[in-house]
Amino acid sequence: MSTESASPTERVTDVVLSVVAEVTGAGPHRLTDGFYDLGGTSLDAIRICLRVGRELGVDVPPETLLDSEDLADFATVVATATAAAATPGSDR
Repeated sequence: MSTESASPTERVTDVVLSVVAEVTGAGPHRLTDGFYDLGGTSLDAIRICLRVGRELGVDVPPETLLDSEDLADFATVVATATAAAATPGSDR
């Protein structure tokens, strides 16, 4: 899927799934997959959050991923942060 024509939420989802697959060395993953079920570690979470944040231009603390029930939950939180950062007059 081309991220140029994708909606902001689709772009976040694509970035999350791609980065998780690259960092964990496995894939493809589904949004219903849990981070810990994928064998994710705290170091993986740091790497994933740094890369997702860099790709999308937002700060993504590792706790966001570690506390998420599944990748969909993580992507939703990241999409919300991305939208807030893009909104004029937001705190970000």
